[in-house]
Amino acid sequence: MAFLENCWYAAAWDEEIGEAPLARRLLDKPVVLFRAADGRAAALADRCIHRQAPLSHGRIEERGLRCGYHGLLFAQDGTCIEVPGQTSVPPGARVASYPVVERDRFVWIWLGDPARADAASVPDYHWNDDPGWRSVQGRFHVAGGWRLIVDNLLDLSHVQFVHGATLGTDRVADFPVEVSRDGDRVHVDRWIMGGKPPGMFARAGGIDYDVDRWQLITWTPPSHVVIDAGCAPAGRGAREGNRAGGIELYSNHTITPETETSAHYFWHHARGFNLDDESITAYLAQAAETTFAEDVGLIEAQQRSIETMPAGLPRVDINADAGVLAAHRVLDRLISEEA
Repeated sequence: MAFLENCWYAAAWDEEIGEAPLARRLLDKPVVLFRAADGRAAALADRCIHRQAPLSHGRIEERGLRCGYHGLLFAQDGTCIEVPGQTSVPPGARVASYPVVERDRFVWIWLGDPARADAASVPDYHWNDDPGWRSVQGRFHVAGGWRLIVDNLLDLSHVQFVHGATLGTDRVADFPVEVSRDGDRVHVDRWIMGGKPPGMFARAGGIDYDVDRWQLITWTPPSHVVIDAGCAPAGRGAREGNRAGGIELYSNHTITPETETSAHYFWHHARGFNLDDESITAYLAQAAETTFAEDVGLIEAQQRSIETMPAGLPRVDINADAGVLAAHRVLDRLISEEA
């Protein structure tokens, strides 16, 4: 099983961690997330050291998390600080704890070597907290491999065929992608020049004219994807930076492996126009949820197909895979170096 461990992953939306412990499997590790009395989020291995009951079946108290089986109490750092029925705690009684950072409405977790956890390297999703943007968000539990989800986000030629009602138009796949590298980041850019806007843009932006469109994707390993997507009046130089008269959306995604064949898929959709129009907010929330659910359904079917595929069956790559293959090379190298 190949995961990159020494990096930050989204464990939850901040609003998911409330009055009860939250159980979540991340990188095939059972994790319990909770808030201590001071309001800070904490993450521990979800397995009591006594009889291995899940700590997520316990309760949150002022001093920490109490196991729901025999009542051992664990502090935020995983140290056992109380054992009911005895005055002392066995030496070395503790469960693994994981570094956690709350930023941009995400709760980020580091599941690798804690000494290497640097809060400065948390991925940038500032759109969620930036007053100049309005975002909607969600999470899918996907019965499909995390790398399949990343592949889907790096090759947007599929929008023409999968998302016809929201993001697709007839000519998307006819325009080639431009792939570049910035260190370990991969950029996949596509410009779709001239033509009708997709349904989501037409309705959200009130656009009824021909447009030049852009899909500018940045992938940061292992699984963080930012997509600058929008359109502006055709022929006015959007590619040279003139986006006046158009709309700009950031479709942002981060995927956290659950197991080798399942994942947590966090998404948020941010816009920089008509911020106070609640009807647009509601429409984009519904449209984004519908669009990404279409991806999830296809990825889950793809996973089932892969699992039943005969051994030795060849796979063919096409031109649109250029960004996908570039990301694969980076990710395979990083995983190999970590191992």
